[in-house]
Amino acid sequence: MLIRILVFQATLSLLMLKTSWGSEPIVEIVDVQPKASAFLFDGASKPVVIYSVDEITKYFDAKNSANLKSKVDFSQQEVLVFAWRGSGQDRIEYEVLESFPEQIRFSYRRGRTRDLRQHFKIFVVRSDVKCIVNGKIVSALEVREDGQWSPTKLPLAGLMEGKAVEVRVRGILTNGILAIGGETTGTTIRFGKTTWELELQNQKTLNSAAAKLNGQLVVVSGLVRAQKGIEVAMRTILTVESLASGLPVPERIKSKPLLRTN
Repeated sequence: MLIRILVFQATLSLLMLKTSWGSEPIVEIVDVQPKASAFLFDGASKPVVIYSVDEITKYFDAKNSANLKSKVDFSQQEVLVFAWRGSGQDRIEYEVLESFPEQIRFSYRRGRTRDLRQHFKIFVVRSDVKCIVNGKIVSALEVREDGQWSPTKLPLAGLMEGKAVEVRVRGILTNGILAIGGETTGTTIRFGKTTWELELQNQKTLNSAAAKLNGQLVVVSGLVRAQKGIEVAMRTILTVESLASGLPVPERIKSKPLLRTN
């Protein structure tokens, strides 16, 4: 009986430890190193955000990808990668504000020495946590207000009110989708747990780009709207105005770095 009690207590302790770790708003990963592509962004002020397993290999080699995958549950978490070159005294610091869900405020402290060094910081954060870097929300989604793009989080107030909202979103594009009754545009973008349909407006250049960028990270801008469906009660459709690769160096399609429609 004593042995059973001890086994039960040990099992319970492990479960509590796992639950506690999983509920932590932020965990720093110190034994994973990104590859060169992660350093092409302005990583000290705008980190790379990884929302799915598909995106890991774009910034990590095979060994580091496998290591990172074992540490993240993308159904509840996402990864922030700060990768930059700067003074050896450069620092990324953060504080957790005790609200629920929590807010994590990151700040970049620039060093004074002139020795150019490579830095990186990798964090796993809960998906419901709001991350703020140098005063700006970290998000794959932006809205255009007064001519400026501003990061935001779902839900979009205008969209819920039945209005079309001008957005720019970064995520994984999937092309060639079929649905019952043809109730799909055939192309989607997925960011985090959210998937929107993309309306390419029968534009040859946009359709060609979508086919070439299938399964890849992209940045799309345009007007998003909610539309009632038949098989799907409510569809969210983004009418595409521009489409480009989401990689640091945009893919040039037909010698154009960005595809637009008038």
